Amino acid sequence: MDPTAYWQKHAQAFAGLYEKPTWFNRVFRKAMYLRTRMAVDAIRATPGASVLDIGCGPGGNSVLFIKEGLADRVVGVDLSENMIAMANELARRHGVEDRCEFVTGDFMDYNLGSQKFDYCVALGVMDYIRDPVPMLAKVCNATRRQFMATYPSSAPVRMMLRRIRYRLRGSNVFAFSPHRIAQILEQAGFARHRVVRCTLAGWMGYAGPIPTSQEAE
Repeated sequence: MDPTAYWQKHAQAFAGLYEKPTWFNRVFRKAMYLRTRMAVDAIRATPGASVLDIGCGPGGNSVLFIKEGLADRVVGVDLSENMIAMANELARRHGVEDRCEFVTGDFMDYNLGSQKFDYCVALGVMDYIRDPVPMLAKVCNATRRQFMATYPSSAPVRMMLRRIRYRLRGSNVFAFSPHRIAQILEQAGFARHRVVRCTLAGWMGYAGPIPTSQEAE
């Protein structure tokens, strides 16, 4: 299934993971909520920051970046029109629509122009990209302070079951080791990077052209 069609079809179910998380999701999808908190905490270090949210989905993270991360402006990009419609509605409900801009389309087709963002974020995106280096290179050029992204781990049983589940739905998923994450970030042009655990499900990678407090720890 084409990625755009896949996310159009599953937009509502995905939104539910954020808006109405069940006990099952909080336990077995803990990484989804932890990665958001890790990104919010990093963004909070620069009040009034600008944020590029790649694969923003239904906008839950984008809104949190403003309300809890103290960002001043967020641009979200997502393949799915349904996701973007939900993101606009969510921003309106939370009263932050004037600080959010949501764009429908493939990030690789999005014309950044000369825009740079304090933080670029891609949570739950690398899972679906076979060769992420071209995308990461584009992100590197747009990052002023720090880029944060999650990468699923290659835990054999967990990844095997996930791949089966997603293939039945018409999608592929890919796994990464810390060494591979460091390699692709370097190939993309990031001068500094750090990889930390984000539960057993995967990793959070911090990267940037300049040091930050996160990277200096």
